[in-house]
Amino acid sequence: MTRFVVPAAASIVVGLLLGAAAIFGVTLMVQQDTKPPLTAGDPASSVLNRVEYGDRS
Repeated sequence: MTRFVVPAAASIVVGLLLGAAAIFGVTLMVQQDTKPPLTAGDPASSVLNRVEYGDRS
């Protein structure tokens, strides 16, 4: 009887660990799927947040 119980218990433990790791990994990937915040540029010195050097005339 122990010939089947030990491998079955080990399989259950490994399955639970792999499932927990998969859930944890998916949760981390979903949380990191956001855009970083943009810092606003100075409207007087930039167009589309790209600094323009030199004379504009």
